Amino acid sequence: MPGMSVIDVRAINLNLLPALEALLVEGSVSAAARRVHVSQSAMSHSLSRLRELFGDPLLAPVGRGLAPTPRAIQIRAALPAAFEALRRALALPEAFDPRTSTRAFRVATVDYFELTTLPDVLAYLGKHAPLVRLEIERFSPATVPELVLGDVDLALIGASQSIAPSGLRRADVYRDPFAVIARKGHPAIKRRLDLATYTALGHVLVSVEGRRDGAVDRALAKVGATRRVALRVPHFMSAPLAVRTSDLICTIASSVAQRAHELFGLRVLAPPIELPAAQVVALWSQRHDEDPAQRWFRDLFLSGRALSPQIRALLRESRAAA
Repeated sequence: MPGMSVIDVRAINLNLLPALEALLVEGSVSAAARRVHVSQSAMSHSLSRLRELFGDPLLAPVGRGLAPTPRAIQIRAALPAAFEALRRALALPEAFDPRTSTRAFRVATVDYFELTTLPDVLAYLGKHAPLVRLEIERFSPATVPELVLGDVDLALIGASQSIAPSGLRRADVYRDPFAVIARKGHPAIKRRLDLATYTALGHVLVSVEGRRDGAVDRALAKVGATRRVALRVPHFMSAPLAVRTSDLICTIASSVAQRAHELFGLRVLAPPIELPAAQVVALWSQRHDEDPAQRWFRDLFLSGRALSPQIRALLRESRAAA
């Protein structure tokens, strides 16, 4: 407010705060002393120090008693919320019991994770944390400020999407190698997929970020080859649906390929060219580092406890190679 002096809170003796509250509530030195169980002289000394600190009498003589000054009235109105915030800040973290918690966790991700991990996470929660709720939302650059503030609990994304400004923690979760999916009975594919057939066929490109090329195109360029991208889609789920009803093929993360095989009976083949594995990362606010509920939730992914056997195997391989 205009004209208000600013007090360095670091100079405040926390022992004075109970005296301040008692004086402003009781409006009397003797009553305030009784309220906090100190002598009247000790309370008078505290009042003197508070007056010096605030540069205000706080309690001024009116008739035969004392009345709060306008500054004291303002401070008194703000004290309950300030004390409650201080109590919450200093309190020990509440114990977290997943078996009874009704907490909701917000996860920002892309549909890769909805395909590969969500069914297994839901099965784990149903058994071990039946009242916990999940809120899944699309990750985008606009999600980052919410992550920093802690409004979004966890992001699970590819390393190429990873943005780690100050205030965020990052952990590599696992590496997912590429595989190729094609429909059963594809007329051009026999037992194996050779490079000539691979480059001759039309491809589906999953481009979450909207790029017109990907890791496959960069790898092909190194050996002097190219491919024809017949369809570019922004979602992982779209790729198996397109492959299922056409002669297109798609080079995609192996965990997605496996899910596509389970759901749609698609063939899963090894790529005819060496490709780098996709790195999966987790991001969260450093504000959540010591929160028991947050640590439990993060561990579902970082330890692989709530993930499929295939993902757990990828996690173990990634840790062994690190």
